Amino acid sequence: MSDLSTLPLFLFSPLAIIGAGLLLSQMFGVLLHRRGMPRLYGAVAAGLILGVSGFGLVDTALLTYFQELLNAASALVLFEAGRKMDLAWLWRSRAQGLALVLGCVLRGACTVALLVPFGLAWSEAAFIASILVAINPVVFTSMVSDHEATGVATYAAANAVGLSHLVALLALSVSLSWLRSHGVTDEPPFADQLALQGGKLLLGAAIALLCYGVYKLASGVSRAQASVRPGILLATLMLDLGLCSVTSSSALLSLLLMGVLLRNAEKRENVFQAQLKTMQDIGYALLFMTAAALVQMEQVLHWPILPMALLVFGARIAMTRLALVPGYAWSARKKHAIALSACSLVSFSTLVVDSSISNGAYLSGTATGLMGALLALNVLVAPAITWAGLHFAGETHKGSER
Repeated sequence: MSDLSTLPLFLFSPLAIIGAGLLLSQMFGVLLHRRGMPRLYGAVAAGLILGVSGFGLVDTALLTYFQELLNAASALVLFEAGRKMDLAWLWRSRAQGLALVLGCVLRGACTVALLVPFGLAWSEAAFIASILVAINPVVFTSMVSDHEATGVATYAAANAVGLSHLVALLALSVSLSWLRSHGVTDEPPFADQLALQGGKLLLGAAIALLCYGVYKLASGVSRAQASVRPGILLATLMLDLGLCSVTSSSALLSLLLMGVLLRNAEKRENVFQAQLKTMQDIGYALLFMTAAALVQMEQVLHWPILPMALLVFGARIAMTRLALVPGYAWSARKKHAIALSACSLVSFSTLVVDSSISNGAYLSGTATGLMGALLALNVLVAPAITWAGLHFAGETHKGSER
C-alpha cells in the first residue's frame, strides 16, 4: 500500500490546508498578543511551519487555487490604505505632506544607488527601487489595530502608507516598461510599454469612479443606514476588483482611489471600521501567513545577499527619517517613530494585485535572490520594528497610559 494512504485526508484538500494555517495563525496570534508581542507573528509562525521552509504544505502551486481569495483580501487592505489618506491635511500641512513625498523619492533613489554598485543593471535596480518605495499596509495597519495606536505620528505614517503606494505605482509603471523593453524577452519598445502601463492606470481610475458612483447610487436608492452600508461597500469593492481583473487594469490604483474617494468626497462621517475589522484582521492573517509560507530561509542566510539586503532595509529607514527633517510640526521623537513605523516593504505581486504579471522573467538571479531575502527580512523583523516605532511615539493604548 502506498505511504500516501496513511496521511490524513485533510492534507489533500487545499482549502483545509489554508484553514489550518489560519487556525494556527489565530491561535499563535492570541497567545503572543497576551504576552505583549505583535499578533501578526502568529501568522509568521504558521506560515513558516506549513510553508516551504517547514512541512511544505503551503507553496506557490497551492496558492494559485486561492488567487481570487488573496486578491479579495488585498482589496480590503488597499481600500483601507486609501481610506486613511487625508488629502485636505496633506495639502494644508504643506511641509509635512512634502516630507512624506520626499521620503518616497529618497527611498527609491537610495535603493538604486546601492544596487547598481552591487552588480545589478540600471533597469533592474530601478524596478526593485520602485517596489521598495511602498510601505506594507498589512504590517502597519495590523500593528495600529492591535495596539489601538492614535496620534500625530500614527496619523502621518498612515497617510505615508497610501501616498507611498501611489508614488510606487507611478514609478513602477515607468520602471517595468523600461525593464521589459530592455530585457532578454522579445517585448515592444519602451514607448509602447509605457503607453500600455499608462492605459492600465487610467482604466483603473475610471473603474474606481464608476464603482464609487454605483456605491453612492445603491446607498441612495436603498436609503441604507450606516450599519448596513459596509455590506454594500464590500459588494462594490468585489465589483471593482473583478472589473479590474477582466480588463487587466490597475487594481491597486482603483482600490486605493475607492478608499480615497470614500474618505475625502463624502461629506458625512463613514462608520465602517467596526463592521469591517473582523474581516480585515482575517485578511491580514491570510496575506501575511501566505507571505511567510513562501519564505526560503536559505535565502536569508546566503552570502553576500544577506548583508546587501540588511543594508537596503536599513537605508530605507534612514532615508525616511532624513526626509522628515522639513516637517517642523513633528518633534524629533515623533520623526524617529514615523521612520521606524514605515520600515516595512511590499512584494511585486502585492503591489500590482495581478496574477497575470510576473517579474521572474525579467530579473537576474542576483536580483531575484535579493528580493527574496528582503521579503524574508520583512516577514521576520518588520512587524517588530513597526511595533517598536508606535510604542516609541507613545501613541499606543499602553504608551498613552504611561
